[in-house]
This record gives sequence, structure tokens and C-alpha cells, in this order.
Amino acid sequence: MPLLVGALMVPASVTAFGFTVYGEELETALSSSPAVPEVRQGPVPVSDFVSPLRMEPAAPILVPAVVAQQNVRELFSSHAVKGITFAPGTSSLVGRGEDVRRGLASVLRNVAGGSVTLVSHAWNGETESHRCDVLAMQRAGLVRDYLAAQGVDSVITTRVIVDPVWGPPSDGGPQVDVLVV
Repeated sequence: MPLLVGALMVPASVTAFGFTVYGEELETALSSSPAVPEVRQGPVPVSDFVSPLRMEPAAPILVPAVVAQQNVRELFSSHAVKGITFAPGTSSLVGRGEDVRRGLASVLRNVAGGSVTLVSHAWNGETESHRCDVLAMQRAGLVRDYLAAQGVDSVITTRVIVDPVWGPPSDGGPQVDVLVV
């Protein structure tokens, strides 16, 4: 083991010789380097300024209406709903209503030349005043306003349907359906 370590160690005399030779070469290289450029005094002329390049954001990829409608169906299917669900008798989102509404905005944001129709449902007897059409219109208005605020610039129309009977309990409540044409 000691022989192996001794073979790997570099004697100090060899190291000193190396620093001497390379030190002189280093001094020679530094002394022959070009002179330091002259420093300007005063303001820098405007003509020397190069304006930075501005990058424009990429244009959104426009989605045809047929593809957008398929994406809406897939969104509803992935959340196991038929539309944006509301609590019975109110215009408050229930269940996965908020997640579906948020996903819907991202799906509809880049629709090319299509129009969106919101079909808002209410069940007969859902309100004490029996003005279920007004409740359904409030729900549609909330969804329309949200989509517009999220950058959906398609033409958004609304329709109201008062269903004659309550749906089965698995439906989760009244809903707003979305049609992209």
C-alpha cells in the first residue's frame, strides 16, 4: 500500500518547476494582451441602444364548433353529469357544478365562429311562487355571465325549459345544458 501511494504522489520539485514554467508563460501572455479599451466619459449616445425584441403571445388555436360540442360532452361525461347542476329551488351550484362550469369556460374559450346555447332547466313546483321559468333564467344568466367573464367571446343565447316532473334523485338537481352550434 505505501508504494502505491508514493507512486501517485507528485514530488514537490516537479510541482515547483511546473509553476515556474507556466507562471512565466502566464506573465508573457498577460503582458502581450491588447490594451484595455478606453472608458467613455459622459452619457452614452442613443444610437448605440438596441431595443429588445418583443415576443407576442401565440395565437390561440381555434376549435371548430363540432369539436367543441364533443369536448363539452366529454367534460360532462368525465364529471358524470348531464349539465351544470344547481341545488333545487336555488341558483346555487351544487355537486360538481363549479368544476364543470370552470372546465366549460376553458373548452369554449377558443370556439371558431360557433354560437353557444344554454338550455336552462327548472322542475315544476321547484319554487313556491311557481315561477320556475324565472329561476331557470337566473341560472342561465349566471352561467352566461361567468363564461363571458372568462373570455368566451362566442354568441351566447339562452333557452328556458320547465320540466313537468322532478327528475330521479340520481340526477343531482336541475341543470343547464350547453349546445355549441
